[in-house]
Amino acid sequence: MQIRLLTDRAQPVIYQDGKRYLQFAGTSYLGMGNLPEFERLIHEGLNRHGANHGSSRNSNVQLGVFDVFEAFFAAGAGAEDACLLSSGFLAGHLAIQSLKPKVDLLWIAPDAHPAILPEGKAGDPAQSYETWVEACKQKASSLMGHRIGILANAVNPLIPKIHDFEWVRDLPPVNQYYLLIDDSHAFGVVGESLFGTYRQWSQLPVNLCICGSLGKALCLPAGIVVGNADWIDMIRQHAIYRSSSPPAPAFLQAFMQGQALYLRQKELLAKKVSALAAGIAELPAFYTADGYPVISFASPAWVEALASRALVVSSFPYPGPQDAPVNRIVLSAGHTDEDLNYLMACMVELQAGR
Repeated sequence: MQIRLLTDRAQPVIYQDGKRYLQFAGTSYLGMGNLPEFERLIHEGLNRHGANHGSSRNSNVQLGVFDVFEAFFAAGAGAEDACLLSSGFLAGHLAIQSLKPKVDLLWIAPDAHPAILPEGKAGDPAQSYETWVEACKQKASSLMGHRIGILANAVNPLIPKIHDFEWVRDLPPVNQYYLLIDDSHAFGVVGESLFGTYRQWSQLPVNLCICGSLGKALCLPAGIVVGNADWIDMIRQHAIYRSSSPPAPAFLQAFMQGQALYLRQKELLAKKVSALAAGIAELPAFYTADGYPVISFASPAWVEALASRALVVSSFPYPGPQDAPVNRIVLSAGHTDEDLNYLMACMVELQAGR
């Protein structure tokens, strides 16, 4: 039976029932949550801003850190504006709610996250991303004067694959296009900066909006929407935004003050992923791509085989409770070279059938 770890803190090394396990699960790609330097910045933020500010952003008593963070993040992303929410799911929900009145059609990528899906709609899971792209191109060629919304993830962290949106340039300009991308698994990992893919795709001939959770690589209990001023203003006027509480302010302060820490961890992760990818290049049963810190594998039996070697990987039904488990090895900047060398040795054994 697969090992299930119950712990007070999800560190790379977890002890349970007197046994030591290496954890390769979760989404803490940069390992920020276990950095003492980052914890000190959070404590400084707690001392300055308090534990929480549960009032509406439209209240007559405000904390300035929220506006400062939004301006900081928008500038880093290369966008006009940004809007903070308390979770990535809420950010995605408000992004799609604000998009729906703008468009006539919605084209949904097969792996688009539920956070950015209109109620009752989803992509075709039987399609690949590439097949969906070709279908979009064909449909666009037969339309004229339509307003089309395109919904997709920046990354499919299950395969893994970083998606390319250059194909949007091939769509006929007789239609108007809106592109909404969920960057939850891109923030802090994909691209040169920490701010996701907005800058990368901002020159596409579309009205672009990026949204997602900041709680993965960036370790912030918050969500964000990044886009042009009109789109963000529309979200700020929404009743859900006006009646919801903002995220905990101390983490936002820590992010702004901790840029050097984040960039150090990002560089460290990239080196570890590169080394591991080179080490498993001759192991076809394991797959990683694009420098992304996730390794997938085909055999579900290997989840238990790895657990028997004190390696616990990500394995649970997704997206629904009746779906087949998605099995992945998730790397973190917090893993040591010794951790990764042991992981590679175990992967070699499994590939060889030992």
